[in-house]
Amino acid sequence: MASIEELARTSEFGKILNRVAGEHGSEVVEVLLGKEESTDEEIANETGIRLNLVRKILYDLYDNRVVDYRRTRDEDTGWYTYRWHVEPDRALELMEKNKRTLLEKFKERLKHERETMFFSCGNDCPRVEFEEAMERGFECPQCGERMEEFDNSGIVNALERQIETLEQELTGS
Repeated sequence: MASIEELARTSEFGKILNRVAGEHGSEVVEVLLGKEESTDEEIANETGIRLNLVRKILYDLYDNRVVDYRRTRDEDTGWYTYRWHVEPDRALELMEKNKRTLLEKFKERLKHERETMFFSCGNDCPRVEFEEAMERGFECPQCGERMEEFDNSGIVNALERQIETLEQELTGS
């Protein structure tokens, strides 16, 4: 399995981080990977992201257990300083959890694609299921053209390949 540093630099993991923590989530994690620990102010200075947004991102990442912090108190001022770091095992767990969720969605979609007959007019209009096509007399609901059965074998094949790839990634083979 790839190290957390290698994984974090993949676009797939970056997308997951951005989904979890907003559009700059991967940037914040990238900064944290380069150091043992960083404060929110250091991250804001390094990324150019506003401090309050960095804090929100860190809290979102913390809620998903991708990052953790160590709190220290300044004896002179009494203020607390939070030093943030990536939790590699938890970040990898998030990635695996996301893959398992995606795999289940692909399997559900594949089942639907195999069990459903679709119809399309052949234009750029969306395809419809048999029941809707029949209710509309096989006329496209958008353009009024005659609809014919839609060959979804390409979609089925693509889903099967994606499922196979995800299953291989999850089993490590």
